[in-house]
Amino acid sequence: MARGADLFDKEDELDTGDLETDACVICTSGAYRPRLPDPPQVSIPAHAAPVPSVPQLAADARVLERENQALRAQYELVSVNNAGLAVHASVLHDRNLAFLRRAHEGYREGMIMLENTLLSQERAEQECVALQDRVASLRDRAGRVGAAEARLLALEDAAAEQYHALQDQFAASQALVTDLTAQLAAAPPSAYSASLAPLFAAQGERDDARAERDDLRVERDDLRV
Repeated sequence: MARGADLFDKEDELDTGDLETDACVICTSGAYRPRLPDPPQVSIPAHAAPVPSVPQLAADARVLERENQALRAQYELVSVNNAGLAVHASVLHDRNLAFLRRAHEGYREGMIMLENTLLSQERAEQECVALQDRVASLRDRAGRVGAAEARLLALEDAAAEQYHALQDQFAASQALVTDLTAQLAAAPPSAYSASLAPLFAAQGERDDARAERDDLRVERDDLRV
């Protein structure tokens, strides 16, 4: 049997120094390895056998007494050793129970931490999915806004071109009205009634061009807003 210091591996965190020295005989004195007693040195005569001599018998008795005392001392030592082993086993049992309780507590705490971690991960994944959906929605809205801006720019360009064309048409109508008015002033009275029709037509075209230009201006302003 190994000594108390050799009962545990050196790399194990449980050491005999962790135990109280007065609570374990094995840790203080070391375990005793019992040995088988030597065979008796005295030949005990059989029953009813003749006795060789009384002095020899007395000497054999003294030898047997010494062997008996040695066996008794060894028995007492083995008894003490067994008691120490029992105490040592009790201490180790209590220590193992303490380790087991701590292991159970650590396992429960670890499971709680794992559950909380899984819940946090699930919430993070849900938030990530929600953010991805929101980003996709924002991208879709941005695409629609970009398309609307492109259409608005195209309409604005077309309206500007049409506005400039109407301005040119209005200027031409204005020039025509001015020319017809001058012609009407210089014409003789007999041609006065005949010259009113082109003048009224030119004025109508001018008014129509002006109204259409104003409508396009309002429409362009509405598009810009």
